[in-house]
Amino acid sequence: MIIQGILLVIAAVFLLLFIRNWYSVQTVALKRLAFLVFIALMVVAILRPNWVNSVAHKVGVGRGTDLVLYVLAVAFVFVSVNTYFRLKTQETRFTELARAIAVRDATELNARRLGRRPVREGRR
Repeated sequence: MIIQGILLVIAAVFLLLFIRNWYSVQTVALKRLAFLVFIALMVVAILRPNWVNSVAHKVGVGRGTDLVLYVLAVAFVFVSVNTYFRLKTQETRFTELARAIAVRDATELNARRLGRRPVREGRR
């Protein structure tokens, strides 16, 4: 089927794009554009269901509902990968923050034990 090749290529492109350029501004812009395109296609599918059937037949899918299901499967994978990377980034930030707080607290405690006034960054 033609649709299988198309969906696999789209999935591979999304995956490679987001793995290689996770922090770039272009990736954020592409996410926003992809979301707008998804919403526009959803509106078209609601207003013109016959168009979905004709597109489905052109790409080798029997019914428009099957095509919608395939597209939603690709969207789900996209959202899952996006969420995974976002949570991974957040976990790294929390770890760095916890380490910084632990070092700061240990430095302050050590300074108190030695009878010195603790020095904080940013204030001198």
